[in-house]
Amino acid sequence: MSQEANLESTEVLSKKLLDAISRADDGLLKNASDAGTQMIRRRLRENGFSRLILPYKQVSDADLNYLPDTELPVIVEEMEPESPGAKAIPFNDTADTAFYRGDKFVVYFCKITTPEFTKNVDELRTYKNDLRQVITDNALKDIQTEEDGRFIKEVDRICAAAEAGVDQDYTINTLITRDSYAEALSFLEDRNLNNGVFLMNRRTAKDILRLNRTEIGGDLAETLFKSGLSGLQSAEIMGVRHIFTMKRDLVADGVVYQFAEPNFLGRAYVLQDVTMYVEKKKDILRFSAQEKIGITFANVAGLNKVTFSGVRISAV
Repeated sequence: MSQEANLESTEVLSKKLLDAISRADDGLLKNASDAGTQMIRRRLRENGFSRLILPYKQVSDADLNYLPDTELPVIVEEMEPESPGAKAIPFNDTADTAFYRGDKFVVYFCKITTPEFTKNVDELRTYKNDLRQVITDNALKDIQTEEDGRFIKEVDRICAAAEAGVDQDYTINTLITRDSYAEALSFLEDRNLNNGVFLMNRRTAKDILRLNRTEIGGDLAETLFKSGLSGLQSAEIMGVRHIFTMKRDLVADGVVYQFAEPNFLGRAYVLQDVTMYVEKKKDILRFSAQEKIGITFANVAGLNKVTFSGVRISAV
């Protein structure tokens, strides 16, 4: 394959990346592909989890709004107003007067970019595998990790500040048990919200494997013993979809993040898909990738952080 054809192939990796995100199953996240290489890999890389919680919608310049105090692009969204409720009145009485207005919120955009990778093309001649393709594949996964990091940082901030006006940062002084987890399922429902999806890391999810036949019932205990977390059909626990991530640096051990359904949570937009920029000038090859996205948690009552603080076996 010619060098020009190889350069063109890197430009389509961004499309493959977004397709992989949209096809990712709930639960145990898919790992990055081998990018057509036989190189020995250092570690598994995982697709982002934030897009499985609050799916992104593609927008264009026609969807953008502007604010008087900034030239940066934004989208102004509308939110369901509060309702004063209804009441019973005597036949000869009249209804109260209530004025109504819709609330609005703003979605701001940011840019996420990889470093600009630079290489002399002559230094690539002796590689048996396409080093550019491997670097690009890993860099695109790094973009998703940055998305997830910003996502979790904002969730932590909202929960710590209890922005919904109620406790959103819970601590349960046990490992995950049937009783303790059933109790945690009520935290969002007590605010008249459905449980949408829960997020935990894989080490925390293994607490579920500790549950015995008496606690789980039926043959599921045997299935989990033989098959591990993959024995959970569609990663569903007590009727709630779950995501198990290996990103322990973002999702700490013992922590379960709870999210309401997307329409009761917020908005996430893609203004520019992950785009690969490639430049070749004489013998020097430069390439980088970037995207422009925006996300806002409009209904801050739609998320919680629950920490199960029981003692776990320490990692080696």
